[in-house]
Amino acid sequence: MSLTPSPFRPLPFLPEAHTERSPGQRLQKLRRAALEAREAFVREGPVAAVATCDLVTFPYPTLFAFSGAALSPAPYVMMTNRMQVVQFAEGGTGQRRTLLFNPTDYERGYAAPFYRALRERYGAFLSDKVMTTRHGTVQGHLESLGLTPSDVDYLAFDHLHIQDLRGWLGGAGTPAVFPRAKLLVQRTEWAMVKHLHPMQSVWFVPGGTEVPEDRVVLLDGDTWLGQGAALLSTPGHTQGNTSLAVATANEVFVVSENGVSTESYTPLLSRIAGVRRFAEQMGWEVVLNGNTREDSLGQYASMVVEKLFAGPSAVDGAFVNFHPSSLLTHHLLAPGLGPTVVLPAPNTGELHPTPAVRRAA
Repeated sequence: MSLTPSPFRPLPFLPEAHTERSPGQRLQKLRRAALEAREAFVREGPVAAVATCDLVTFPYPTLFAFSGAALSPAPYVMMTNRMQVVQFAEGGTGQRRTLLFNPTDYERGYAAPFYRALRERYGAFLSDKVMTTRHGTVQGHLESLGLTPSDVDYLAFDHLHIQDLRGWLGGAGTPAVFPRAKLLVQRTEWAMVKHLHPMQSVWFVPGGTEVPEDRVVLLDGDTWLGQGAALLSTPGHTQGNTSLAVATANEVFVVSENGVSTESYTPLLSRIAGVRRFAEQMGWEVVLNGNTREDSLGQYASMVVEKLFAGPSAVDGAFVNFHPSSLLTHHLLAPGLGPTVVLPAPNTGELHPTPAVRRAA
């Protein structure tokens, strides 16, 4: 069956800036476009509701987290993967839709070669009981929020590293947990995962994207989902990297894994040894989460877009209102590698189940 066409409209200003071929000029155009797009986005009004749910805390190489800038003998930082449950009034119809952003099926995700090898190196006890903390499952969090899998309209991920979609959408004889949901994914990301380069493969679950094509909606760039909700095209970390942008009544926040903490966007304020000095020496205004380096220039520009689109935090205006999909986390196994500041997780409004008549349609 064929892929489903996108029912959404593009976010203005940014698509044209992305077409500039010169990296330096593209960055300058994206700076202006991000501010113009943000203004239009905010003007339409806030999202209906959003809730943030912790899924799993896991180890991640220190070398990658701040592009080698962090100075510590600890080989791993610890990060906590989080899911956002977003409800918004869909453009055109005005119907309330439910999006899960980064609903990681982390038990299946361990099959990605990088984490499979890590588990083999340290053994089951250290890997599962010491280096990993499970906070809850996608289904468990939905239940606690008063929702069921049938209430979910869309799934989306900032990128498809370690994702196995077969449990959620069905495939290879596996029944789908989410009976109605469709995957929103950038066309470039979907094309990439079908033909991985050997340097990419270590981060992807073998066969993890083999799902029915009619469950997939391909996006072409910056996408306005509805009032207060958008998916920004932020290529670099992967070719089809995507960031969630949400407007509340008081602020805008952005979610992705381009950075591992909000200080990745203000490195001169970081108290992690080495990060500030590295940024000063390099003249960088952002510090990349650099485990793939598929396109570092593109990732840098994407982080600038995220930084400007989010704007300052309403809680601490010195920091950008960026919320990592995998948040740098204080941990005894990672001394000196905890975040300088942790902003309150995005939570606003009241989530509601989907009306039964629409769920059955």
